Amino acid sequence: MKRVKLLELSTIVVVMICGGCVRESEMSVAREWAFEMEKVWEIQQIGEDELLRPAEPRVADDGTLYWHDFERHLSYIVSSDGKLVSTFAPRGSDEGEVPMYLNCFSAGDHVVICAMDKLHFFTKEGQFVKAVPNNPFVRFPLAFKNDNEFWVAPGALGDAPGSLAVVTHVNLASGKETTVHEFARSDAEKKPTGGGVVVGLTPQIKMGFDRQSNRLYFGKNSDTVIYRLAGDGGKVESFSFTGARYPVSETVKRNHFARFDIPEEALASMIGALPDQMAYYNRIQVVDGLVYMLSAKSISDTQTEQDVNVYSPDGRHLYYGRIEVEEGWHISGPDNMQLADGFIYAIQENDAGDKKIVKYRTRLPQS
Repeated sequence: MKRVKLLELSTIVVVMICGGCVRESEMSVAREWAFEMEKVWEIQQIGEDELLRPAEPRVADDGTLYWHDFERHLSYIVSSDGKLVSTFAPRGSDEGEVPMYLNCFSAGDHVVICAMDKLHFFTKEGQFVKAVPNNPFVRFPLAFKNDNEFWVAPGALGDAPGSLAVVTHVNLASGKETTVHEFARSDAEKKPTGGGVVVGLTPQIKMGFDRQSNRLYFGKNSDTVIYRLAGDGGKVESFSFTGARYPVSETVKRNHFARFDIPEEALASMIGALPDQMAYYNRIQVVDGLVYMLSAKSISDTQTEQDVNVYSPDGRHLYYGRIEVEEGWHISGPDNMQLADGFIYAIQENDAGDKKIVKYRTRLPQS
């Protein structure tokens, strides 16, 4: 495995708490962090199935791993020691089946599969519980507190109805929906996607939920402000940062869509709606009370590294570093790496097209 490389000092973040400038004497100076990764296990075959197009790794509080194979149209559950527990949510229209998989969320004692028309709730072992109608284009789930409470927003800023992009807290038990925050949109953020949403490039609202403190962190990945919400409807506070956005060419965008049979006119429209720079970050995660912002340099499926910046709950920039996978392998997409308490999970691919899921033990900062 390659040695972990670290970000240049020029990426150090200058933090402003709650919209006000912090005095120079109070500013945190971020330090380099070496993740010191050690492989725990890897999966190249699950049961009798080879990995075809695995993606969407999600980790529950107990270390259970969920992921979806987009070519098999089937989701898998793997125990913390890398053993297959069960499969669930196959493609279909019957109870417990999913017509078209979009994404997956851990929801306390449940796991939720988001489809085009409903949210499908399962137990941690993959047993079907319920399905709730939902339109992901205007109510895209961002995080789940449990099987009744979650937060939604438009799936992409360009597809938001009206002039604002609204973050909403939903309570299925009470039927109550509460506006958490309203985002204004720039002209660039208002461009309709035409269905061409690309993680890490398309302007979106991102969110991370801390179950221990019941704190919520969210923001526009095309902006440099992160909001913090204490409780379901508590006071919204924020911190801001400076960061880098990497250029993306039209050729790279076209290559990204090459595996899909998209008519040229529609493809040109989708590419025209995409920014020419990567977002500031593609994922927010909260691990042991600290806020991790993961950012990718490209939408290419051949990236070998993931930049990470770590913040305190009040927005002080504590650490910055880079996670790099072993030589000969690359991360198979900006959304295919996830951190957990003391571990990193990464879906990887090599030039021959072989896929694997790897669990690493790592040293993470302590809050």
